[in-house]
Amino acid sequence: MRRFALVLFFVALAIRLAAAWGAGLFSAGASSEVENIAANLAATGEFSNPYGTFTGPTAHSSPVYPLLLAALYSIFGTGAAAGMATVAMTAAVSALRCALLPLFALDAGLDRGIAVLSGVLGTIYVGSLQSEVRGHSDVAWLGLALLALVWTSLRIWRARSWKARTPWWFFAFCGFAALLDPAVLPVIAGFVAAGLAACPRADRRRYLRQALLMACGMFVCLLPWATRNAFALGSPIFTRSNFGLEFWHSNGPGRAYDMLKNEPVPHPTTHPAESRLVAEIGEVRYNRLKLDEARDWVLAHPGEFLRLTAQRFVAWWFPPSPVPVVFAARIVLTLLAVTGIVLLRRTLVGALFALTWLTFPAVYYVTQWIMRYRFPMDWQLVVCASVALWGAGSLVRGRVAARDA
Repeated sequence: MRRFALVLFFVALAIRLAAAWGAGLFSAGASSEVENIAANLAATGEFSNPYGTFTGPTAHSSPVYPLLLAALYSIFGTGAAAGMATVAMTAAVSALRCALLPLFALDAGLDRGIAVLSGVLGTIYVGSLQSEVRGHSDVAWLGLALLALVWTSLRIWRARSWKARTPWWFFAFCGFAALLDPAVLPVIAGFVAAGLAACPRADRRRYLRQALLMACGMFVCLLPWATRNAFALGSPIFTRSNFGLEFWHSNGPGRAYDMLKNEPVPHPTTHPAESRLVAEIGEVRYNRLKLDEARDWVLAHPGEFLRLTAQRFVAWWFPPSPVPVVFAARIVLTLLAVTGIVLLRRTLVGALFALTWLTFPAVYYVTQWIMRYRFPMDWQLVVCASVALWGAGSLVRGRVAARDA
């Protein structure tokens, strides 16, 4: 299976690099907030200016991925060579996630056929090419981190190693993952809460002690970032500062559930007046103002907010596409995945998947939808879809065998 996983890695990498070449992504220049921060960091050493103009220090993005991009830009510059390096790196990360799926499935106790099918489906399924290849955000890394989080949690829960001592590196990994992207925090909290609920009463004190150690470890990992933000921005932000802007951009008069349809809405990246306002009052105050404005609109228009939230929920699980075949494939994937998780309902891996599906998308139901937001958990849908397909195949084979007998 390890040799099979190695083959999958190179096949997945070739598919993604070829798709990136065909889509012209190798020549794409810096344009996203993360890329702008990285370019400025490489040029000036300052973590600032996410919107392409001077707006000052920022916590718009968590620090890990911009620092990684800045290292690439320091070596290759910010032109075509940097674009090719970023694409190659991101494609390799996505291919690694594909290659690990069969090994994860086997370790989770799933059938060998399911493991093979998961690897094959994960290799050929490209849910969001921009996310899997271009590297304009950290979602490819987040998908790999989420796989590692579920896998390590699976082993810890299965072995009940927390009853002795949870490995220190797991606490450090959770802190690193939070620095990479705070979207993992609800998942970690969900895992901890579910573990407490499932823990026997006699072991709860020991479990709570381990949970407290995890929280302390994550706090230590996030503290340098928060300290930097306290000095640079005047507020000890432990995660990211941009929720107010994103919530406002998603909820207000004339808003749509889809990010692309909200492009005319003023944003500091595309509207100079907004970026000047950020520079004038500071990023923290700007986001607070936007959050207050959006909150007031939600309270005044609860029905419209619920309508947008429902549309975002549907788009998350049944992502729209202008191409009918792609839209149909996405619907089939979701339906198969739901069937698969029902089949896994009595397993530990099924419980971890269900907790992820409950916690990870929650914040995205109240902000505008785009396909890349779901990408980090797409691998779970692939595994669950493989469970459903393998189960259907086994049922058919059983009926054929019974008929022949």
